Amino acid sequence: MSRFKLFNASALCGAMLATMAITSTAQAQVALPQDVKPTCVVPANEFNSWFGEGRPTTNGWVNPADSVNFPTNNTVCDFYKWGAQMFLWLTSPEGDGLVIDGVSIFNVSPAVSGKRHLIENVDGQAINFSLRDEKISEIGEIGQAGGDNGVLISQGNSLVYYGVHVNNFLGYFLTGQKTGKFPGMTEFPHNSAEMQAVKKVYPEILDDETLSMELKTSWVEAKTVSNPESFITINAEVPAYKTNADNTVWTPSGTKITELALVGMHVVGTVQNHPEFVWSTFEHINNAPDADYYYYDKNSKLQTQNYSSDASFVFMAEKGSETPANVECMHLSGANIVANNKSGESVCSGGIVPSNTVRINPWGSEPVAGSADNNTLLLSNNNSIIAQLSSGDLRKNYIQVGGIWTSAPSETADAPIPNTTAFVSTKPTALRGSLKLANATMETYEQDKHCFTCHAQSKDSPDSFQSFELSHIYSEIVPLTAMVK
Repeated sequence: MSRFKLFNASALCGAMLATMAITSTAQAQVALPQDVKPTCVVPANEFNSWFGEGRPTTNGWVNPADSVNFPTNNTVCDFYKWGAQMFLWLTSPEGDGLVIDGVSIFNVSPAVSGKRHLIENVDGQAINFSLRDEKISEIGEIGQAGGDNGVLISQGNSLVYYGVHVNNFLGYFLTGQKTGKFPGMTEFPHNSAEMQAVKKVYPEILDDETLSMELKTSWVEAKTVSNPESFITINAEVPAYKTNADNTVWTPSGTKITELALVGMHVVGTVQNHPEFVWSTFEHINNAPDADYYYYDKNSKLQTQNYSSDASFVFMAEKGSETPANVECMHLSGANIVANNKSGESVCSGGIVPSNTVRINPWGSEPVAGSADNNTLLLSNNNSIIAQLSSGDLRKNYIQVGGIWTSAPSETADAPIPNTTAFVSTKPTALRGSLKLANATMETYEQDKHCFTCHAQSKDSPDSFQSFELSHIYSEIVPLTAMVK
């Protein structure tokens, strides 16, 4: 059920108050072409219906997308509109904070002895923003995916902090599934019948139309960006570090309270007939420049948007070179941050230092002319939404950089639940959307892959529970015992 009312939900804690300053919007550093062919627009009447008040209001409440009734006769644009509406909902105001830290969302704790817990957003409860400290086999935990647990630092010398979350519906479903209440469900709920079955056991579920969702957020210290007024921000308690004499090892030194600015968000959820999840990702428009890419203009002519770092970015130095970029200068080793000290990597001179970041596959597609159609869809969708958001709305400063899903329900032979061998290697044509999807703040050093490269069932997984392997945290999350009936 959609909820157009602002709950008096608590802030994260006294030191974690989510805020949405609306005084001004900084000039965008990633210049979206304005002559794009309008292949994926959101009509005004549809866009108005997203808002609780029936029209756009500055930083106003947006209803969640209806995943249960997602069109079966769908287009690529339908998936991008779904992602856009979900992002606007998650960054809508709720009580003293946002939906992302409100009653609809559970926070996922870091793993302790292979176990994770769902933490309700209640009065006095804080999110633990942390750096990734687990191995590649557990991608999906807080921090950079893949590689050797690489750490990302902004040009302003802020560590990037990550949060992992699941929605209310998935928290209840997981609890019931792991305690034997849904023996017939071997995939994440993805239709009305399955939603109703979960709702029957747990009638207190909020926003049941969202179905199952996992979320990941990335943040930098707001004081380190040149235009903090353009970011969605929260006050948070984060790990603090002290450095050794030559800046090659940082060791934990308690925590500190600081204001964080949102730089990225993965929005991942099931929709009708898609248990494999739709994977959408968003970034602040000032994050990093794009490599050259192609798109179609309003006259259907192929155009090129060239790389440019003329302005200052959060993760790219002004006038910074496209090559080399995305060089991993440091990684986590246990609880410490350690310089990589790779031979010949002059960009890492000085030990634990920022390196330049570039989106090497703009809009989640290879930088070739054949990607123009998908690039045009995303550019058109972003332009349409930004133009219709009210003046001063902070969400004007965030863009959907891509989305990926499969062509059909898992019940068909054309698009099974993604499998590490059968799906990725033998059925690549089943993929849809942005086939090289990565977020520059979360997969900085793994941009040559895509979501299903890692989020797939193993070839030896039992058929009865294979789809749950799509989530790298599901098996470790402990059921909410207070909700077990």
